[in-house]
Amino acid sequence: ILLARRDGRAVGRIVAIHDRLWEETHGEKAAYWGWFECANDLEAAKALFDAAADWARARGCVRLIGPMSPNPSDLVGTQISGFEGPPVIMMPYNPPYHDELIRACGNRGWKDLVAWLLDSPEIPERLARIMPRIEARGGFTLRPIDMRDYDNEVARFAELYNHFELVNTIYTPMTPPEVVQLAKDLKPAMDPDITLFVEVEGKLVGAAFALPDMNIPLKAAHGRLFPFGLFRLLAARKDIHLIRVLSMGVHEDYRNRGIDLAMYYHLYKRGVPKGYFGAEMSWVEEENVAMTNTAIKL
Repeated sequence: ILLARRDGRAVGRIVAIHDRLWEETHGEKAAYWGWFECANDLEAAKALFDAAADWARARGCVRLIGPMSPNPSDLVGTQISGFEGPPVIMMPYNPPYHDELIRACGNRGWKDLVAWLLDSPEIPERLARIMPRIEARGGFTLRPIDMRDYDNEVARFAELYNHFELVNTIYTPMTPPEVVQLAKDLKPAMDPDITLFVEVEGKLVGAAFALPDMNIPLKAAHGRLFPFGLFRLLAARKDIHLIRVLSMGVHEDYRNRGIDLAMYYHLYKRGVPKGYFGAEMSWVEEENVAMTNTAIKL
């Protein structure tokens, strides 16, 4: 963790991270930078990035990639547009000047990561029309996650996730300890009706993992659970009308069967009656043509 101070007062922070999983996955010695926060102070920002680059070079890294806080399976990217709305759970949020500051320090854009917003509770007419045919010929079953068998369900999802996320350039596999910790952290926020598993002859071949936008009740709690924050948080859950689809994918051997469309359809069917009237699908790499085309059609 690197801090920039001016007259004894902290004005910026950056974290330099050496992830050996990136090297194993991509065959490249690279480091990440992440958790960047800085006043609108170019001198301080340059000092932070220079220090992070020196730290990376000392470990033999040839590239500094970021922001990743702390890796591709967590907070990734800098927000450059969409500031008119509040941040959605587990997505980065930063002052608008951050992008200009980061580029002024010699960084250049590498990948555009897109957040697609579906803001209508109405099932798209085309999707509703073709769904009976897809389900009749698909040869698959779709169900919500079984919270009674949570640990095993999570392990099955993680194995599939590490397969279908290979389409992304920004990827490293999730390790078992990461999976266990993330599952533990997210369990209290989960709504099983919007985390869907698709199986063919008992094999998990597709999954959609979504969360209610818990930023709404967290904001209502004003950042404190006690003495009254917990009650405010619980009361505000009824005000959640947006979900975030964190991950959705189909095993490559089972694509082009309409499984992805079936997951979208059932997210509508199960989510809208519970008051979820919109969804943010994020993030999607710019090169992920299949996901982008589906989002546009929806």
